[in-house]
Amino acid sequence: MKKSIIFSALMFFLACNAFSQDMDLKKLKLVLAKKATIVQEKDNMVEYELGGVNIYLIVDENANRMRLMAGVIEEEKLKEEDLKKLMSANFDRALDAKYAIADGILWSVYAHPLKELSDTQATDAMNQVKNLVYNYGTTYHSTDFVFGGDGEQDDN
Repeated sequence: MKKSIIFSALMFFLACNAFSQDMDLKKLKLVLAKKATIVQEKDNMVEYELGGVNIYLIVDENANRMRLMAGVIEEEKLKEEDLKKLMSANFDRALDAKYAIADGILWSVYAHPLKELSDTQATDAMNQVKNLVYNYGTTYHSTDFVFGGDGEQDDN
C-alpha cells in the first residue's frame, strides 16, 4: 500500500512536469519573431510590428511574468461612455487581452506567467493584442469568440 502511494505520487509529479512549459525570454522572442517583425530590443523589452501595430514584449524572468502591450489611444481623447464600453468589452469580448489605462495611454495588454506560457498561447496573445487595437471603437473584440454572450456591443 505504501509503495503504491509513493509510486502514484511520483507518477503525478512526473506527469505535471511533463506537461509544464519552460518558456523564457530567449524562447519567447523566437516564437514571436516567427509571427511579427522585431523593430528593436533592449534587455528585457522587445518591440515587434504586426499588421501595422507596434507591440511591446516586457519580461521579468525573476517574477515569472510576461506582458504584451500596444498603445491604442491617448487617455485624454477618451469619453466617459468609452470607458463603459471598454469595461464591458473586458468582460466578454476582449478575452485574454484586456484594455487598460497607464501613463496617459489606453493600452491593449496581455499578461501571463512566463514559464507556463506555450508557443500557441504566445502567438494567440499577440493576435489578441493587435485585434484590440484594430477593433477599438467598433466591436472591441480580440477574437471572433465572445465569452458567454452574443457579441452585440452594449451601447448603453
